Amino acid sequence: MLFPKLVPAGAAYVKIPNSKRAAMRVILETAQRGSRYWSAGTVPPEKALRFAEKMAKRYRANANQAQRAYAKAKGRANTSLVMYPEDTGMLRWWLLATPGEGAVHTQEQLADSHDKRTLLTWGEQYELVHEQRPKSHGGGRVWTWRLTPQRYAELEAAMRDLAASPGRPSGASKERRDGLDALVQAVMRMPGFHGVRQQQLALLQIGRETWTRTHAALDSFPWPEKVPYLDKGFACYHAPDALRLDVLLGTCKHRLERETEY
Repeated sequence: MLFPKLVPAGAAYVKIPNSKRAAMRVILETAQRGSRYWSAGTVPPEKALRFAEKMAKRYRANANQAQRAYAKAKGRANTSLVMYPEDTGMLRWWLLATPGEGAVHTQEQLADSHDKRTLLTWGEQYELVHEQRPKSHGGGRVWTWRLTPQRYAELEAAMRDLAASPGRPSGASKERRDGLDALVQAVMRMPGFHGVRQQQLALLQIGRETWTRTHAALDSFPWPEKVPYLDKGFACYHAPDALRLDVLLGTCKHRLERETEY
C-alpha cells in the first residue's frame, strides 16, 4: 500500500509506522517495555477506525504517557494498538498488553509472548523471540525477530533446489537461474533484525555451498558479499507529522474513488 507523500496532522490516536521494518521495531520495543500479552488479526479499511475506537473505549489503548504511568502504579494493565497496511488492502493489527488488572485480560484471548508455544508473530512470516545474546556481543537477553520455522524451511528448500539447477543461461535453465536471483534478492530485502540476519546468512551460505558443489568452477553466480546490518537509528514514523489512521484511510478511499472513475 502506498503512503501519501505529504502527511497532514490526523485526529486518530493510532500512528502508522512508515515501513514494515518500522512497524516490526515498534512492536518489538512495545514488547520489550513490558507488553508481553498479545492478540493479532486483520481488519478491512472500512472497519479500521471503528475497531480502533473500540479498543480505546474498552481497553484505553489511546491512553497518554501520564495515564499509562498512573495505571501502572495502580496495578492496572496498559494496552497498545499497532496497525500496518498490507499489500492486500487489509490492515494488520496487534493488541499488546502489560500484566495487571483490566478488561483486556478478561475479555480478550491473549497469548503470552514469553511462552515459546505462543510467540508473537507477523502472520506466518516472522516471530518475536527473547533470546540469549553471545558474550562477545555483551551477553544478556534481547528481543529480536526471526523467520518462523515453517517459513525458514520453505526458503531453505527453495534455495537448495534453485542453487542446484543448471547454471547456463538458456531455456529452462535461465528461468531457474532467474528464480535463484529473485530468491537471493528477496532474502537480502528482509528486515535485518539480529535473528533474521542470522537466518539470511545461513540461507545464503546454503545456496553458495550448493551452487559450488553442483556447478563447474567457471560457472559463477553473483552471491552477495555482505548482509547489511539494520540501522537502529532509523525513524519509525513520518516527519514532521506521523501518519495517523484516519489520514491513511482517507487517502486510500480517495485513491480508490479516482480509480473507479476510469
